Amino acid sequence: MSARSEAAIAWRGWPWLAAGAGLLFDVAAYWPGHVSFDAAYAWWQARGGTTSDLTSPLFVHIWRGCEAIASGPGLPFVLHLLLFWSGLALLVRALGLGVRAALATLALAAFAPVPLLLRGHVWTDVGLFAALTFATGTLACAQAEGRRGWLLAAPPALFLATGLRHNALPAIAPFALWWAALAWRGAGTSFIVRGATALGLLGALALLVQAVNAGVDRRVPLWPSLAQWDLAAISVGTGRMWLPDFMQGPGLDVADLTQAFQPWSNVPMLQRTRHGLRDPFDDYTPAELATLRQTWQAAVTAEPRAWLAHRWRLTRALFGVHAADWPRELVYVDAMVGYRDNPPLAHNDGALHEALMQAAVRAHATAVLAAWPYLALGLCVALVAWRRRASAAGRVAGVLLASAWAYALPLTVLAPSAELRYLGWPCVASLLALACALFASRAPGLAGRPPTAAGRTDAARRLPVDAAGAD
Repeated sequence: MSARSEAAIAWRGWPWLAAGAGLLFDVAAYWPGHVSFDAAYAWWQARGGTTSDLTSPLFVHIWRGCEAIASGPGLPFVLHLLLFWSGLALLVRALGLGVRAALATLALAAFAPVPLLLRGHVWTDVGLFAALTFATGTLACAQAEGRRGWLLAAPPALFLATGLRHNALPAIAPFALWWAALAWRGAGTSFIVRGATALGLLGALALLVQAVNAGVDRRVPLWPSLAQWDLAAISVGTGRMWLPDFMQGPGLDVADLTQAFQPWSNVPMLQRTRHGLRDPFDDYTPAELATLRQTWQAAVTAEPRAWLAHRWRLTRALFGVHAADWPRELVYVDAMVGYRDNPPLAHNDGALHEALMQAAVRAHATAVLAAWPYLALGLCVALVAWRRRASAAGRVAGVLLASAWAYALPLTVLAPSAELRYLGWPCVASLLALACALFASRAPGLAGRPPTAAGRTDAARRLPVDAAGAD
């Protein structure tokens, strides 16, 4: 075997060894994964409980398949890790970096505090950023190596991401455009054709997810929870009760609502009022839903300052540093929460896990575990990516940042709490974009030249590449 061939094999193999080591680290640190109430509820549905679309039905189906192999959260937890770490390995392959730069990329994306801590949880938010990391790796390889096979690997990951979170489509849209651009690369097609292809992909993903969701036992609209919290906040801010009578417990007044209300989550007001509030996920009549929607719209229109003040407080809580007296569960859940007849789970009490959790305790009320540094870093990266937009790596960074912000910005008006996990993907995407932007000038793969002899393939299997070498 020639020295060149040996070098090619080493280049192709060692990122996977590094990713495998990272996966084993996560398993040792968190196995079988932290189980919050949301995860426990999903597991109960997977075990045969009444299903609803409050939890991702796709996630429940996947867990049900895992349950047939081994009961518990372990297999869904490992599935997320496999997607995440393999996506990183593929991105390193596509970038074609040297060993030091590639290890720095892996460490940057995986061991920054926010993604490191979130990966320990069996959450759909973790599944989202794992699936999108894998999609990033496959499309980056398609960009670098020009092989159509990589394009076939991306849509299943995008389908998974779309189905895991109700609000995922804005994050998927830049990937759909990227996929369409690669599918038509070298064909001389217009932006309209590529845009139509991207819309077709998004539509197909949405329809498939809708088909999965249609099979649940109970359909529950999500917006009443948001409406209830906004109306409660406006009531507290103006001193006038805006909640409809059918959502109030007997004797509830603004003073009772005020003492229970918190700016970081809608849960305290549901649990701490003396006179009670109706569950926003209760079975409402069509007339009640219509009244609630009209009241919500009327309150926001009549009291825009109170509504904007509420949403600004939530935005600061979501993106900023969490106060020391806020629940740590807004940042992480180091627990094995039980639900109904779910079997009890053993907590990870290993030394590595304990060390990480002690570090999380010390950092949970600091910028170390806040989203804003990652998103601010992303804004800085956007400037670098724009300057390096002539390179494919620079444009990949642009796709990642567009996805991150398309997902993050709607949360300012749609988030029901300030839980850090909602911003897991924007944090990860900002880190991946940083790696692409920093190494754009040193990324032979994403400059349009296959990084090794192993990247060559028959012309019939490659995507068309124009004379400039990169699309």
